Amino acid sequence: MNTYPENPGSVAQAIGRYFYQPLDKLTSFFERLLMVICSTAILVAMVITTIDVVLRYGVGKPFGWSFDFVMLYLLPAAYYMAFSYAMKDGSHLSVDFFVNKVPAITLRTVYPIILLIAAVLFFYIAYLVGSEGYSSFMAGETLFGAIAWWTWPTDAIISLSFVVFAVRLILSACHHAFLKG
Repeated sequence: MNTYPENPGSVAQAIGRYFYQPLDKLTSFFERLLMVICSTAILVAMVITTIDVVLRYGVGKPFGWSFDFVMLYLLPAAYYMAFSYAMKDGSHLSVDFFVNKVPAITLRTVYPIILLIAAVLFFYIAYLVGSEGYSSFMAGETLFGAIAWWTWPTDAIISLSFVVFAVRLILSACHHAFLKG
């Protein structure tokens, strides 16, 4: 993604050097960290589910906690933590049919605006979910069941994932508006 204009005095190059590159490196670090956590969550969910199935149908004594643990913590981590990395990698779903029909100058203008609107929405969602998680943490809220699972870690997972995703959307908007040659 480091395609900067060749003009050494250009505004785009200054934006790239002082804003985009450092923030992209920091965001990429968090994206890789979230992907490691995401991958680990998938692996742990598969192992726990496999052991639970063997114990349930082989011995008749399943884990009493596995479903809640997997659904409350591991699946949100496996799902939400991959958003930003997929956006950077280009693995997200996109509709390329319209991209080929739109003039490049229009796309270069409209696409960053759409990305910025999406970033604002995801920051807002992260704020709302984070606020709910903070309230849950302060109130000590738990799920009713055999094990009193805290509810706030799920909100923290989602909120953190959306913040990193929103930053990636802003970086993508800057890249498409200023840096894409």
